[in-house]
Amino acid sequence: MQSFENKTAVVTGGASGMGFAMANVFAREGMNLVLADVEKGALREAVARIEALGVEAVGVPTDVSSESEMDRLGEVVRERFGTPEILCLNAGVAGGGGPSHLLTTKDWKWALDVNLYGVIHGLRVFLGGMREQDAGHIVLTASVAGLTSFPGSLPYNATKHAVVTIAETLFSELRDAESRVAIHCLCPGLVSTNILHSERNRPKELQNPGKGATGMDPGVQKMVEGAFSAAKPPAEVAELVFAAIHERRFWIQTDEFFRDSIKARHRAIENDEDPPTRGSLLSVYS
Repeated sequence: MQSFENKTAVVTGGASGMGFAMANVFAREGMNLVLADVEKGALREAVARIEALGVEAVGVPTDVSSESEMDRLGEVVRERFGTPEILCLNAGVAGGGGPSHLLTTKDWKWALDVNLYGVIHGLRVFLGGMREQDAGHIVLTASVAGLTSFPGSLPYNATKHAVVTIAETLFSELRDAESRVAIHCLCPGLVSTNILHSERNRPKELQNPGKGATGMDPGVQKMVEGAFSAAKPPAEVAELVFAAIHERRFWIQTDEFFRDSIKARHRAIENDEDPPTRGSLLSVYS
């Protein structure tokens, strides 16, 4: 079994949720941690908690949508630890939700900047060094929304489909090059994180006037929060991620709830049929 002791993991969106849970698992294995997050206070607290586990941890305040801030993250990692062994491009936001005809350009830009360009910048900054090192693991956080197309979250769906195809393309490129860098595509269902409250970090210039803390209709918000309260704990997802890293397994799915929806989509493609229509993503949990 591969040992990760004294090697380095970089996690974006590392101050909370799945990112922080992954960092805890890596710390348990004796790894150095570099956590990147846009929330400075939460980041300081996360670094202190990781350091308390007896490993070295560094927090780098980072807006993953910013090319220059991601460049700075790369500089800190290389200066402190060299090339990372594990890179988790995990930062994400819920993005614009609701009926597609009511979405604004600001909704689209916010989702694309964080969910897609956060991955693009991360790969640009770190992939070359990892290929040169010819070792390591890259975990891209997509979503079950990248394998299906449930209504009501079009920008989020689009970004997660993009992340899935980025992961699949990288897998083929690295396999063709006989590289020992492994790619892993994390496609979680509902996980009990703060993603519903992503609006707290939406830049002012991309906010829509009159929207609340989540950007949702209050009735929809109550239903969604109820579902998320019973969702899978981030710690369980982190263990699935680490198991996939050990097994060098590409797909990481967190539950069985969406298997039928994914299969129905694939059958429609294979049979040249109209895509299946469906209710909300939450309906599979009811």
